[in-house]
Amino acid sequence: MGNGVECVIINNMSKTIINVNNDFFDVGGKEGDVMYSFTGTNVKGFTKDSVLYGKTVNLSDMYDTMLDSVREFLFGGEFVSIIDRGECNGRISDLVNTYTIKKYGISIEWIYNKIHGNIGDIWIKRDIIFNELKNKYGITEIDWMYLYNNVNQFYTDDVDILEYMGNRILSNDIHEYFVTEYNLRTVGVGKKMKSYIKNNVMVDGSSNFIKLEWNNGGNKDVVLSEFVRSYKHWWSYMTRLTSSNRGDIKDYDKLLNGRSETEVFPKYCPVFSNLRMNYTKINFDGKNNIRKCSEIAGYSDKGETWSFASIDRIDSNKGYSYDNIRIISHYANNLKNVGNIDQMRRLLRYMDEQNSYF
Repeated sequence: MGNGVECVIINNMSKTIINVNNDFFDVGGKEGDVMYSFTGTNVKGFTKDSVLYGKTVNLSDMYDTMLDSVREFLFGGEFVSIIDRGECNGRISDLVNTYTIKKYGISIEWIYNKIHGNIGDIWIKRDIIFNELKNKYGITEIDWMYLYNNVNQFYTDDVDILEYMGNRILSNDIHEYFVTEYNLRTVGVGKKMKSYIKNNVMVDGSSNFIKLEWNNGGNKDVVLSEFVRSYKHWWSYMTRLTSSNRGDIKDYDKLLNGRSETEVFPKYCPVFSNLRMNYTKINFDGKNNIRKCSEIAGYSDKGETWSFASIDRIDSNKGYSYDNIRIISHYANNLKNVGNIDQMRRLLRYMDEQNSYF
């Protein structure tokens, strides 16, 4: 729209004929739009040096454009690069406000409050920003997993985002077998009371859990951070500093050493080819799993089942090092205590083959 449109200017709540050229946005608007004149005295901290000084702006239009910029900032690489450089000392909302002030001369929080008619300023929290992006673009049009995979900690209480991310995680390779064989699925998000320690004091709080179910009646509530999303995530979980010194092998890139993930992380146990490797940390059969493994491991005519993936030291007399480990099933890794003679022979053949490389 052009000049000469009758609109509402928020600072005096009166109607006026706007006839001001604007370098950023058309000053016209439609019913429901919010117009604002920046005089330099009606906004805290606003000065004549601001690019908006003396201009009349369609805040609704500006806010819509700001959301485009915020989406690009959070999911286009700039925000993640700030994280990587160690410059992130504040909340997502603080960084978003700083970004919009630098780009537009005013914070998105200030405009959010104006167009929503908030008399007292409301802090535009992380989940308000996420919700505004979700409402504009739709839940599936934003790569939430990009942000989750590229920051050390990702928090949200938005149940739509959590369920969407749960479904995205289920679509990766490590869950494929269990989605197909057990109909593993997300069935919503729930909230549970959870106590935690803060400043050496036990605090009662609550956490959101992604609810999982599968066809044999099993179910599990998983917080997002414990929902294994990749082989790299599983490796990080398995190599946390422990008394067994697995922290010595936590460098994922060094583990791969130019190899593909399929070379390092087998889908089936190298000892027993009918044991599917479970990298999910989810127990689908309860206590029956060990019995099933014992009954069928190594017998091609008895079908297949799963066993948790584990880190095996090729030479048990040596510590954990990149040249002394392989990934095999948890069942095979424990056979030296519970296996029968035939299974032990198979395990010994495997160990002989691996030791032949040294």
